[in-house]
Formats: sequence, C-alpha cells, structure tokens
Amino acid sequence: MRLFYILFLQMLCASFLWAQTGAGGVGSSTNNKLWLDANKGVTISGTSVTAWADQSGNAFSALPSAVIARPAYVAGSANGYPTIDFDGTDDQLTVAYNAAFDLTQWHIFIVPMVDVAKDYNAWLVKGDDNHENYELLSFTNNNIHAPVRWSNNTRTTPSSGASQVSSTVNIIEYSYSPGVGRDLYKNNTSIFTDNEATTPSVNPHPLYIGNEKNTTGRFINGDLGEVIIYNGPLNSAQRIIVNNYLSAKYNCTLTANDLYDEDNGVNGNYDHDVAGIGRVDASNIQNNSKGSGIVTVLNPTGLGNNEYYIWGHDDGPLGSYTTTPDVPSGQGVQARLLRIWRGSETGTITDFDVQFDLTGLGPVTASELRLLIDTDNDGVFADETTAGGGIISGATFVSGSTYQFADVTGMNNNLRFTIGTTSIASTPLPIELLEFNAIHNTTKVEIEWATASEKNTENFVIERSANGVDFETVSVVKAAGNSNTIIDYAETDFAPLVGISYYRLKQTDINGHFTYSAIVPVNYKVSKNRMSVFPNPSDGEFKIDLTGFYDREVLVVIKDISGKEVYSKVILILEGNNLIAIDAENRLTPGKYMVIASSNNELYSQKIIVR
Repeated sequence: MRLFYILFLQMLCASFLWAQTGAGGVGSSTNNKLWLDANKGVTISGTSVTAWADQSGNAFSALPSAVIARPAYVAGSANGYPTIDFDGTDDQLTVAYNAAFDLTQWHIFIVPMVDVAKDYNAWLVKGDDNHENYELLSFTNNNIHAPVRWSNNTRTTPSSGASQVSSTVNIIEYSYSPGVGRDLYKNNTSIFTDNEATTPSVNPHPLYIGNEKNTTGRFINGDLGEVIIYNGPLNSAQRIIVNNYLSAKYNCTLTANDLYDEDNGVNGNYDHDVAGIGRVDASNIQNNSKGSGIVTVLNPTGLGNNEYYIWGHDDGPLGSYTTTPDVPSGQGVQARLLRIWRGSETGTITDFDVQFDLTGLGPVTASELRLLIDTDNDGVFADETTAGGGIISGATFVSGSTYQFADVTGMNNNLRFTIGTTSIASTPLPIELLEFNAIHNTTKVEIEWATASEKNTENFVIERSANGVDFETVSVVKAAGNSNTIIDYAETDFAPLVGISYYRLKQTDINGHFTYSAIVPVNYKVSKNRMSVFPNPSDGEFKIDLTGFYDREVLVVIKDISGKEVYSKVILILEGNNLIAIDAENRLTPGKYMVIASSNNELYSQKIIVR
C-alpha cells in the first residue's frame, strides 16, 4: 500500500508465517485475540444468548450484562449459518476488560446485517464516546464510522461513504497501524483510507458488542455472524484468504479477489471450514493453514506471486465412512470418509504437504491411509487408480492424531479430495454410521440410526442438549459389536424438552475410543400443525401434506442420509393446508431420506424410504 507499510509487513511477516488455526487458517491465539463465531460456542436459554464463547484459544467470552440484555440466536440466518440478533433497544454483550484488548494497532473483521438503520448502530466499541480505543459504528445512511482517541488527547472521527452495511450480509474490515494509517474495507474493497501516524489511547474498559459504554441510543438493531480481532494488521495475502473464508461461509460476493469458487451452487456448495494458503509477493505470504477444519495445507513448493490454494468441504459427516458405492475398491481401498473437500487453485503450485487431524475418529495405522483425489473431476472416486494419481499412499504420523501426505502434486483447481482406508478393521473408523435422526412424534421424540458395519463397538449413547453445547445422557443402547451388514437401531425419548433441543449419538468401542454423530435439532411443542408423508415407503414419487399452518411461509427440505440437500421449496400457505407432490420431475432415487418442514421457528420432520 505504502513503502512504510511494506517495510513494516516485512518485519511482521515472521510472526504470522506459521500461524494456522485462526479464521481461514490465518492467525493463532498469539495474534488472533478474539474470534466470536455464531456457529460455535453460543450458549442459549430458549433462543436468548447467555454466552458467546471465544474460538481464538484465548478463552474470552462475550456475556450479556443482564437477562434483559440477551440478544437472540437465529438459526440458519445467513447461508444456513446462524447469527446473533440484537433488538436495538437493550441487547448487548461485553467482553470483560483485559490488557490483551488494549491495542495500538489492529485488524478487525465483522459480519453484520442491519435490521433497522438508525443513529447509531454500535457494532463493536472499546471505550466510551469521545474515548474510543477503536470502534466500528454505522449511522442512518449505513456508512462506517471509526473514531479514535489518540495518546496526544486529540480525536479523529473518519467515516466511509453511505450504504456500506445493509439487510444482507456484508464483510466489514478495519485495520490500523501507526504510520500506515486506517483502512476500511467492504467485501474486500477499500471504502476509506488515511495516513494517520499517531498512537491510539488505550482505556481500561470492557469490549462492547452491540452497544457503546455509557452512551444512549447506540444499541444495534441488526445481526452479527462473526467478530474477529487481531492485534496487528494482516498482510495482503492473509486479508484475501480471510475474506474468502467469510465470503464462502455467508454467501457474500467479494468485489475484489473472490478466488474461491467451490462455494458456488454449480460446484456443490463446499462452503464449510474454508481455509487457504497464498502469496502476493515475498513479503505477503500465508503458507501454513488449517483454520477450523481438520485439513492443513503447508510447505508449498513453487508458490509464486498471486498464487493461492483455498479449500473447503461439503459438510458431510466426519464420524462416518462409506464402503459403497463410491470407493475405488478394486485398488485395495475398502472405505472413505463421507466428507469431501474441494479446492480452488489460482496459478500453478508445484506441490504441498497435506495433513489430516483424525482426532476422535478411532485407531489409525498410517500405512493404511489413502489420500483420494478425483483426478478427472467427475464427482466420483470409484474410478480412481494408483497409477492415475487418484490414490496416494505414504502417510506418516506427525503428532497426536495428525497424519501427513508429503509433496502432493495432484490436488489441482476444482478437484475434490477425501481420505480413505485399506482396512475397515483397523483404520480409520470403527463404525460406518449410515444415518442418525431424531423425529418429533406427538408427545415423544423417536431416535433412529443405522450402521453399515461395526468393529468392536461397545454401545451407543443418546445425548440431548437444551443449548447445543451442554449434553446429558438420555439412554444407552448395547451395540452389535461386530457386523458387516446394515443394522437399524431405534430408541425413544418419552420426556423431551419443550422447545428446541439437540440430539447426538455417541458411539464407543470396547477400547474406549468414541465418535459423535452430527447434531440434530428437534422442536418439541404442542401444536395443531403437522406434516405427513405418503405413501411411505414409496417408489420415489410421494406427497407431503402440511396441515394446520395458516397464512405463513413453510420451508420444505429433503436430505439424503449423508445430510446432502436434494430438494428445497418455500410454500406460502394461505388456507391452513397444502399438498406438495414429489413427482417424476423431482423423483428420488432409492434410499432413505429426511423430509423437514420449518416455519416460525417450528420444525417438523419425517423419514421416508424410497425403494
């Protein structure tokens, strides 16, 4: 940006070069001081947020100042991800004062959505009015305002142009360093810059999320999906990677350097746990990233200027693998994870190392692991061969539960990849969980699951939670132990929690290893509304009957056993009932599916079998 900035980043680069686990794989607890993600660490009572836990590793939490100050948790608010909704009247969260937040330089990202544009929406403030260490605030015209009190007791109050935040998701970014100046960005495009060189004045005040200390009328009326604070500016490659992580997650189009396109619907919506490596020039590099997922890419060879590799996954379950049909079994591979990753490559990177953190996925023998790459980009792994470069062996143990494939050359632009095993008896998963469902049925919740194979499985524990964080045991079911055939299990919760609750399945082996299923929400309430599906089983064509709904929109979604969405439609019901036909145009292939209807925070689900 400026010569001083380049020199500064050259000095700063070493401290960021090996950062791995922050947003998009950028940063660690050393420089990433706060990371609030509405999809993780949120504790709720009903829908009211009682705590928003820090994901940076520094163990800071944002807490409401009183019961009346609790914002609301809104599930599926932005591209299927939740947000935290502040009512504009009295909702606020604070992070208790800590010297770690006394910053004289910073890099901040927020993901806001405005419900009501007003004077003022104080998204994030460290300090009070006229004594701000740093602040992001918007006015009625939805500009971004970033006042700072300086150590010489002066104060400046710069603002961007209008219409920078709106009712849709935007990524707002704010960096400052003395001598470099302030930079504000919207969706990775500059909206304000200056050359300020003064040192900010710190203060012993909490960090406010959604309001400003001791100032009236500044409660935000809107939502936040994410808040990320670094204690110094990121380099330009790191900025691009974090923006692509947020863009994919929240379906927000970047107006500059939108490099990751596997999040597009046509490419399969690989929106999840996006991270990346890349380089702008020799002073602006990120070459070791893990992010919030289990995949790390590091040690690239031939990473040139303006070259990147950014990857994400399809949200397939981690605690499950498949033995059929999409496995190159003729090549000695017996099974693979259901989760699939896909990467966008900008430029041509010679090779890099790929690591998988298999914590919680059972015992592993490194020599039995295989990196599977869809080399012909047809969406199928069954046709891959060792000779063709689609099946890579040679995994080595790194530490803990992490295993590495070195000098990988085949993970090129748009290609899918996953991990497989040559022995389902010992690596990597002790059980193949086909499905797990929790279904509200009148006064009870019916829990069903099925396994395709089991190896030394001791039992299954059904766990339930009121907030999606703290789980309790509902019941314990004895497992078959060892099996190579499909086994269906069922259990009933006769005393479900009223309102939204969450269920998961814990599977434990005889040696103590355990894995968890995906978490399934259930909304239990007495209601005249109901959903029925018939005929069931069906031949792929059936009807969905929605009864009791009146003058409301209902979202109907059908998912297969891996959780992949195969049908989605919003229905406007005006007269209390509606019949939806899944006909020849949308006919489903044989298998098991979940039909889910949601409206006004009510959720109805039913399993259907297609033969």
